[in-house]
Amino acid sequence: MNPAPAAPVAEIFSSLQGEGLRLGERQIFIRFAGCPWRCVYCDTPGSLDDAGHPRRTAAEILARVDELQAERRHSGVSLTGGEPVLRADFLAALIPELKTRGLEIHLETSATHPVPFRKIAALCDVVAADVKLPSAVGRPFWEEHRAFFELAGAKAFAKVVLTSRTTEAEMERAVDLLAGLNPAPPLILQPVTVLPSLENRLSGASAPFIEFVRPPAADRVAVFYKAAKARLPRVAVIPQMHPIWGVP
Repeated sequence: MNPAPAAPVAEIFSSLQGEGLRLGERQIFIRFAGCPWRCVYCDTPGSLDDAGHPRRTAAEILARVDELQAERRHSGVSLTGGEPVLRADFLAALIPELKTRGLEIHLETSATHPVPFRKIAALCDVVAADVKLPSAVGRPFWEEHRAFFELAGAKAFAKVVLTSRTTEAEMERAVDLLAGLNPAPPLILQPVTVLPSLENRLSGASAPFIEFVRPPAADRVAVFYKAAKARLPRVAVIPQMHPIWGVP
């Protein structure tokens, strides 16, 4: 008998959604482990690699979801990571079971893997899709993003994390991409939360050798907002709220 399909899961927990259009809503977070990218501002470095994380079956995940739902009511489930889209085959079986529990499916993704996303696009209710800027990731993903957003359609909103290295040229390219979609998705500009760079955190660097990732100055954020608002129907500046609230 073949074992039940399983996926590496870093954690399953209840919290308030701290980013994007579902800000402040109580959700169950299922964090899948494994991501090929190394964004300088990544705030979950422990979930980048799947090694060391338990492999959970759908039944095990659903049992934990049911426990959390029994403790308090949740508006939805956030599938996050790592990169959950890399587990598309597994999610194609899991998501319908989550939906039978009346939970909205909120996918948080780098929006860089359109091919596996095809398998679950119709199952997701909300797609929080990053636009990864080359200054923060080290390479562009413009074509991958375009294909991903076209598949997500009206379910998607875009999120761009702004750092002090964000340039006007790459923001213009990002807005060009979003403005060319039909419909053009809402755009969330998220000034990065100050933290040591991912490289420093992975290497265990200590002061005075730590390089911090910082947000742009307020006037720069205003410039980015004004340029985006001139071409997109809905733009908002929303920082990451978890550190402000003091919740995980």
